[in-house]
Amino acid sequence: MSSDISIHIIGGGIAGLTTAIALRKYGFPVVLFEQSGQFADVGAGVTIGPNASRVLIALGLEEKLAPYARTPRHAGVLHFRTGENISYALRGDNYSAEFGSPFWHIHRADLLKVLVDALSDDAAVELRLNHEVNHVAQSGDKVVSEFSGGVSASCDVLIACDGIKSVIRETLFSNEPPAFTGYVAWRGLVDIDSLPGFEIDPDFALYAGPGKMFARYGVRNQSLINYVAIAMKKDWQAEGWSVRSKVSEVAAEFAGWCEDVQKIIAATPVDHCFKWALHVREPLSGWVKGRVALSGDAAHPMTPFLGLGAGIGIEDGLVLARAFSLSDDWRTALARYEKARIEHAAFAQRESARQGLHLLGKKPAPDAGGDKRLYNEDTLGLYAYDATSVEI
Repeated sequence: MSSDISIHIIGGGIAGLTTAIALRKYGFPVVLFEQSGQFADVGAGVTIGPNASRVLIALGLEEKLAPYARTPRHAGVLHFRTGENISYALRGDNYSAEFGSPFWHIHRADLLKVLVDALSDDAAVELRLNHEVNHVAQSGDKVVSEFSGGVSASCDVLIACDGIKSVIRETLFSNEPPAFTGYVAWRGLVDIDSLPGFEIDPDFALYAGPGKMFARYGVRNQSLINYVAIAMKKDWQAEGWSVRSKVSEVAAEFAGWCEDVQKIIAATPVDHCFKWALHVREPLSGWVKGRVALSGDAAHPMTPFLGLGAGIGIEDGLVLARAFSLSDDWRTALARYEKARIEHAAFAQRESARQGLHLLGKKPAPDAGGDKRLYNEDTLGLYAYDATSVEI
């Protein structure tokens, strides 16, 4: 396909930026539109499984990510009241040995910085901030996007990476609103210096109790503890994940949990505590309408119980770029992309929802009989997925 084709990307999150980098790898110019005035994310950590790290490495970003990304040495499930180990697994280099690529913990802002920097000095990339899309229409041989302030832009192909509240999905694919899952989540970042004597061991810890869970891991060379606390609640359904929460609210929700959980919550700075109601959308039967394709959370928003939301979006970007590089025209490219991705992403959505029911449905106890392991990305084969070589 000629590299003269004009490709626009709506959305400058992890999926949109990765897609832009991948398209540039194969020689396609890109214009990316972001609604905010800067490429930034509120403070939070993100897990990058081997399925996603192999994409970032293939895109030449390993050296740039090295100062920020950390492979956890071990992971464990701990009893929510006693803190006692239920399961404990060594990780570290085992991820690379098993899957051919590492597992990383990283601060979202650091990941976004590396992605933006990879595009900033490229003359064939335009990054347009303060462009909030309001409407998209297809007419003849073009796609026209209309933005706030009366600005419009046309292109040959449009990739929608505009998140779970995607205007483009609602305009062209399905106007069914995101559905509340019944889960409310809180997240926070805690300075390790505010927890004297605290050991981040295991590096990744999951505490699961009746109707609730608490997960924590270190970012920025273990100087910060990132946590996500989730409870089944139906009395608060506000969308968006940047709503401030009171630390006392989280503490009350997890009163009676083990000392480490309570210490971490209590040490949360008041300006680093947020809450959001988890919403999802049902899998679509198709991601392509004419010259427009969905990607990332616009295509497959999912619950966080497998930690795969960012990773599946990262996979999307490389598969889409490979499809363009292997095709003679945009129709074939988009059809190949959709065929390669849609069932895989829907599977991840379903399994993440099922994992949530498993985690919050009953408490795991140290003396429970049978297999104490949680089924996860490893056993489901999701970490083994290889976007660099999957058939397109």
